Amino acid sequence: MIPDVRRPVDRWLLLCALLLVAIGMVWVYSASGLKSSVATTFLVQQMVAGAIGIAMMLALSQVDLGMLREKPRPLQITYVIFVLLLVAVFFFPDVKGAHRWIRVLGQRFQPSEFFKPLAVLITAWWMVRYQDVWGRIQDSLPKLVMLILIMGLPLGLILFEPDFGTTALVILVVFVLVLLGGLHKTLLAGFGGVILLGVSVAIAASPYRMARVMSFRNPEADPLGKGHQALQSLIAVGNGGLFGVGVGNSMQKLFYLPEAHNDFIFAVIAEEAGLIGTVVVLLLFSAILWRGYRIARRVRDSFLRLCAIGFTLMLVMQAFMNMSVVLSIAPNKGIPLPFISYGGTSLMASLAILGLLLAISKEASE
Repeated sequence: MIPDVRRPVDRWLLLCALLLVAIGMVWVYSASGLKSSVATTFLVQQMVAGAIGIAMMLALSQVDLGMLREKPRPLQITYVIFVLLLVAVFFFPDVKGAHRWIRVLGQRFQPSEFFKPLAVLITAWWMVRYQDVWGRIQDSLPKLVMLILIMGLPLGLILFEPDFGTTALVILVVFVLVLLGGLHKTLLAGFGGVILLGVSVAIAASPYRMARVMSFRNPEADPLGKGHQALQSLIAVGNGGLFGVGVGNSMQKLFYLPEAHNDFIFAVIAEEAGLIGTVVVLLLFSAILWRGYRIARRVRDSFLRLCAIGFTLMLVMQAFMNMSVVLSIAPNKGIPLPFISYGGTSLMASLAILGLLLAISKEASE
């Protein structure tokens, strides 16, 4: 009997992610406030979440995801649990008008963050399960409709929280997986049309989303209101220049830039570390994209290949969405920067996704 020789995880992927976590710790402390006590509290909370996230990452990196292809029961059970959790958030008090968190033992937990890797696993399994019939329109249409219904229930709950950014991110990643999974071009075009229609309706039906879109087109029209964040973010980026003003010396974080330690932390990095700092962050995420692509290309199992693509895109696409908002390339969607933004659940979820990707890297051929 041939012993099972497991390859080591992708060390370059792990190194890039941990460097981003370290950068995040520095700038969470720097951007979290004037009072050192507040900044220290935020840093300690982020470090605790990081320690838990790293433990989760190490545990998940040892999981054999290939077994889910033949035994999907864990996915089915986890799906039901997360649907119940996404319903449960509406029974807890809202935070800034949103029902996104469950409070347990004084700590807040955001189920939608951990639904992201589950969405990748479910979509990849579904595509591989019916891959032999995707080329037949009469067979693939009901399978596609069923997948839309399966993903539509939790995504509808997340959208209703409201959390448009996470909903849009998951939909984009699912669309790519469906595309790569072999869906017929006619159905793929129809699927894309349904997504565009759904996104348009979700924006048009929500006054605050429409306001964000209009503000994105012309933030100067309301510099003290809807356009405030975009303008202050651009000022921060412009102030940084090439080398930045130095860590801790940002002016925009001093009550000018809302959510400086969270969704707009990249603007503070740009101001304090300059163009060089932002390029370093961009290169680290680009390296994650490269390593993820390399893993997906070298793994033989089609299920694991789709999972690797999905996990990589879930991290990198979210990062680029956040940066595009900070640079006013896209409307504000309220989405954190993976590994860097303040938020325990976001950091733990990002590290969990990394752990799953590391697990797949063990199966990649040399």
